[in-house]
Amino acid sequence: MSIEKSINILDTISINKLSIILNLEPIKIINICNSLGIIVTSDYILNRDLIELILDELGYKVKFIKNNLDKKTINSNIKFKRSPIVTIMGHVNHGKTSLLDYIRKTNISSKEYGKITQHIYIFNIKINERKSITFIDTPGHESFISLRNRGIKITDIVIIVISSNSGIMKQTLECINNARSLNLPIIFVFTKIDKKDANVHKIKEELSNINILVKDWGGEYLTQEVSIKNGYGINKLIEKIFKLSKKINLITNLNLNCTGTIIESSLDKNRGYIVKILVEKGILKLGNYIISGIYYGKIKKIFDNNKNDLNSVYPSIPANVIGFNGAPLSGDKFDIINNEKEVKLISNKRKILIKEEKSIYIKKNIKKKNTINIIIKCDVNGSIDVIIDEINKLSIENNININIIKKAVGNITNTDILLSNISNSIIIGFNVKININKKNKNKNNDNIHIFNIIYDIIDYLKKIIINKKKKKIKILGKAKVLEIFNKNNQKIFGCIVLNGKINKNNKIKIFRGINIIYDGEILSIKRFNKDLIEIKKGNNFGIIIKSFDKIKINDIITCYSV
Repeated sequence: MSIEKSINILDTISINKLSIILNLEPIKIINICNSLGIIVTSDYILNRDLIELILDELGYKVKFIKNNLDKKTINSNIKFKRSPIVTIMGHVNHGKTSLLDYIRKTNISSKEYGKITQHIYIFNIKINERKSITFIDTPGHESFISLRNRGIKITDIVIIVISSNSGIMKQTLECINNARSLNLPIIFVFTKIDKKDANVHKIKEELSNINILVKDWGGEYLTQEVSIKNGYGINKLIEKIFKLSKKINLITNLNLNCTGTIIESSLDKNRGYIVKILVEKGILKLGNYIISGIYYGKIKKIFDNNKNDLNSVYPSIPANVIGFNGAPLSGDKFDIINNEKEVKLISNKRKILIKEEKSIYIKKNIKKKNTINIIIKCDVNGSIDVIIDEINKLSIENNININIIKKAVGNITNTDILLSNISNSIIIGFNVKININKKNKNKNNDNIHIFNIIYDIIDYLKKIIINKKKKKIKILGKAKVLEIFNKNNQKIFGCIVLNGKINKNNKIKIFRGINIIYDGEILSIKRFNKDLIEIKKGNNFGIIIKSFDKIKINDIITCYSV
């Protein structure tokens, strides 16, 4: 009969302290956490639920006790009122970036190709000595869903921008639904109110039709009309952000382990990887060991958007760090680890898992017949995510396998060319340069495609898919429609075979001029009331098409096989 062990313990405790109480090595508790899918270090603070799971695994019955420490000890848990994090969302060209340009007196929107935001921007604006707001600007084009979703996951308040002369569009609705699904507070901002065709009343009606009642109509949602031309309503908008912030608990503890989110990663040829981060808990300091995904490093430099050097970063504040050994993925979390040995150990474990998964995937897909292999090189990691999201959509819509052989931040190099030749891949570059030798450049010029606007990449890939499908189709024969008959409430089309042969068991496309009006199957082929399987060039015949009778005289029937 086993004796049940019991323990009285605080409901929050570090792994180190728990290991001392239990007379165990910290690694044993760390391994239990890892088996639960939680990557931790020895100074990690365990919460009540995790303590229960660990002690249950070790055979203990746990009883939690209250923290009876004196006030001085309690005050060592430094409370910090952080700035609100506000994400700006909405349809493309509704004035999101222009609104933020006015607030911070910059002009980012004019620097983007096509005058649309194609990156995720984050910056902290100091309103006065005591108050600041961290803004996240997200793209509004349909292709940038992943960037918008990334922004919304780390936000406190969502501002949805709606152009007063346009109204609610497809992306506006997507943004509203995402914000509501996460129960985030929303402020609706109506831009372009100085336009002649502006109609804010109409937008409020449209909102009410989707069960959103604004405050001045007796509902809960705050609104603000603004003009970018003269700044009307901007100060009131800022007041409303702080008013809404008071209702949210923005208090955090500075003694917590520092964690946060990767916003973007880029590669500078002189300084290495520059990673834009947002601190969510604790304090990020110069010299910390940091890890995100498989990438890690010691923080050598921290600087803000104005290139001012920093020694530390507090919660809700974005910053740029140098020291990572690679480009962490946008949207991934980062953690601060005690020492170099521990950070390398975690990275190596993650690398082994990813390598195994990638190896299986490439073996499965690289030799598939209906496959397009692609190498993606971008200026920042966030753009890679957007491109891959769009590629996945194209793959599903067109029933074609698009295999990503490599995705990375940085310019196109000779290594990319070598991989492209081995895997028969197309190289797609977004906002990058070609850094390869002259021989490779001349030899592989047709295989490298550089773009500055993301949806131009999608249009290009659509053309490749069309060409790929065309190559797969073998034309067996063509016939022309000469007459149309009605028999037993069914239409029979009298045709002549122009070339090749028409086979009942093969698929057909029907062309009217250059347009395909039908792609499907033959129900029957008849000649002199006799059912046939196949009919050859020069012969007249009657045909009945499956589930389609909108054919006209002179339409062309093309018989093909795949």
